[in-house]
Amino acid sequence: MKSLTLLAPLLFCVTLLCSSLNVASDSAAEALAILKWKASLQSQNHSVLLSWNTSNNPNTKTSPCAWFGIHCNHADSVIKINLTGYGVKGTLHLFPFLSLPNLAELDLSTNELYGIIPPKISQLSKLTYLDLSFNQFSGQIPPEISHLVHLQTLHLAGNQLNGSIPREIGQLKFLTDLALCSNKLNGCIPASLGKLSRLVSLLLYNNSLSGPIPPELGNLRNLVEVYLDTNRLTGPIPSTFGNLKNLRVLHMFNNSLSGPIPSELGNMESLSEISLYHNNQSGLIPTSFGDLRLLTLAHLYENQLSGPIPEEIGNLNSLVDLELSENQLNGSIPASLGNLSNLEILFLRDNWLSGSIPNEIGNLMKLTMLELDHNNLTGNLPQGICRGGSLEYFTANDNQLTGPTLKG
Repeated sequence: MKSLTLLAPLLFCVTLLCSSLNVASDSAAEALAILKWKASLQSQNHSVLLSWNTSNNPNTKTSPCAWFGIHCNHADSVIKINLTGYGVKGTLHLFPFLSLPNLAELDLSTNELYGIIPPKISQLSKLTYLDLSFNQFSGQIPPEISHLVHLQTLHLAGNQLNGSIPREIGQLKFLTDLALCSNKLNGCIPASLGKLSRLVSLLLYNNSLSGPIPPELGNLRNLVEVYLDTNRLTGPIPSTFGNLKNLRVLHMFNNSLSGPIPSELGNMESLSEISLYHNNQSGLIPTSFGDLRLLTLAHLYENQLSGPIPEEIGNLNSLVDLELSENQLNGSIPASLGNLSNLEILFLRDNWLSGSIPNEIGNLMKLTMLELDHNNLTGNLPQGICRGGSLEYFTANDNQLTGPTLKG
């Protein structure tokens, strides 16, 4: 019994020694795997990669933990690689996906990486953050990316990726940020994205996406910003977007969206910016827009909207930029617009507006730009329109206005 007691500390020491040797061995293996990728890069002699080298001391195991852009955990295993913006040029073909079992963050954005995103990227099983934005990657987004079940951030913006968005991305249940903008993606937006219940930011702009906007996106109640602009999207704006109570920015301009603007959008109580210009939206501007009390920007120009400008727009005290030009709006300009004390830009040109310009426009002390041309406005120009002293640009030609010209 006594001998066993004496052996216990010895066994503990042996265990520690073996554990230490394993850690050193694992760290050295990770280092060698990273060096193999470095050797494949065209920028391997880049100054930031000079620290990526084997140890000069033959008695010291090579560890990557002191290398530039590499971070390790307490066991000297690589958990983070950040080389953003350092001109790294090459491919990911020899990147050591399988040799970095603890890698949680990989940021290679703003470099000169090219070629495909290898399906083997799915072997980074602990990855939570992946940013390959602003490189020259081509080919399709590998559906195997859905195997990265812990992923919270997926940024692939600003590349030359083509093909459709894999529906499998909808399986990434922890995803909060998805940026696939400024690529050459086509096809429909997958309805499966509506399963990403933690999603805060959805950036799909500047692609060639087509088809309707899935109503399922209205399930994403944590969304704060949605950028779907500059695509080829068609069909209506889903009324389910009214469920997005946390949404602050909704940009869907430069598409071919049609049908009326849903009145349910008035339920988006956190909305600060809505931009729907250059679409085929028709029907009335919903009176419910008057409930968007935090709205600072409303761009609805270049559509086929008709009917009057709702009086309720005058409730939007935070509004800075209101652009309703190039529609088929009729009726008079509401006097309630004079309540928009923070308004700086008001564009109403190229409509069918009639009646006189309300004197209340003169209450807009911060107004710098006012466009009223190409309407059917009558009467005199309000003499108080320049009272605020901020107006720098004013056009009202091609109307039926009479009376004296403005005096500053």
